[in-house]
Amino acid sequence: SVPVHLTEFMDGRGKPGQSGPLDGARRRSIYLEVRRNFLSPLMRNFDTPIPFSTVGRRTVSNVPAQSLILLNDPFIKEESMFWARRALATMGDDPEGLVRHLYREAFGREPTAEEQQGSKEFLAQQSKAYGATGNDPASIADLCHVLFNVKSFIYLN
Repeated sequence: SVPVHLTEFMDGRGKPGQSGPLDGARRRSIYLEVRRNFLSPLMRNFDTPIPFSTVGRRTVSNVPAQSLILLNDPFIKEESMFWARRALATMGDDPEGLVRHLYREAFGREPTAEEQQGSKEFLAQQSKAYGATGNDPASIADLCHVLFNVKSFIYLN
């Protein structure tokens, strides 16, 4: 199993000597080490079973903490940058093609005209804020981060 990633707030008896990678070594969560006193904050917010006892049915919740962790968790930010770099390598410097590509990957559909325009404007504003010209990875990562937080991405319809 992949060792659990330890945040700066995780401390206590039985703390592992070494922190695992933030991205879980790019492995699925079933391969992550589970330590009862050092549970992943991201997984806890999305109703992972608590390993103190058996669980017959997984709980399902929809709480504000889930939205907050998607906005602030370092793993989500890292994945946004990973997705942005991959999209940039695939699509190059074509903003319209890039937005279409991201929407197809995120939602399995083309963006509406309004989504296309809004995304292009967002990319332009972010590039200007970063002092970059064209599509830079940081601006695209910000758009990817936004797409991770769209209701259609979080919930299957």
